[in-house]
Amino acid sequence: MKKILIISPHADDEILGCGGYMLKEIKRGASVHIIYGTIGGKDARQNIDERMAEVRAVTAELGATFSVIAYNHDTLLDTLPSVDIISALDKEIAALEPHEVFVNYPSNHQDHIKLYQCAVTAMRLKEGYIPPFFALYEYPFITSNDRLNGGMYYYNISDCIDKKIKIFEMYKSQVKTSPSPLNATGIRSLAAMRGLEAGCPFAEKFYIQRLYKE
Repeated sequence: MKKILIISPHADDEILGCGGYMLKEIKRGASVHIIYGTIGGKDARQNIDERMAEVRAVTAELGATFSVIAYNHDTLLDTLPSVDIISALDKEIAALEPHEVFVNYPSNHQDHIKLYQCAVTAMRLKEGYIPPFFALYEYPFITSNDRLNGGMYYYNISDCIDKKIKIFEMYKSQVKTSPSPLNATGIRSLAAMRGLEAGCPFAEKFYIQRLYKE
């Protein structure tokens, strides 16, 4: 069984970046575990009880398991010591031994930047288990921000784009109206653009950071 680990700053980033990938790979027999950087915060839209209810519903719909590094730290993840976040990721990676790890592209949000930096450190060459595949996934706000390099990896989600959007909309507290891209129109538009690049109707794009095969 292929084991996939998704590292997500907030509960919704994993669907925005990897929703189609998770749906199809789980259907093919893979197991998926999601590590959320934080759930809940001071903003009214980050009520911990509401957000946890959304997370449980989404992961149940996906058929995935999850864990959380820090509760009630939305927009405050950068205030935590990096060593604590890295240690938590190290422990989970060692316990799970995933075949594939997907990490958020940093974007311009402080939580995204912090978790990206810590996750990249956790993926360093070290004693013990090292995942053979490591890639970054996209978030709608990074589309005009090409700061990072990586092998272009496109994944056809044409047969599950509607399901991906439906699952994202289960995060009712996170859906926003245009011109924000965090809605059905934004998700479909980005997937169509990546599909145009790849030669299919809809796709997700990943940036390969390490790929090792025997």
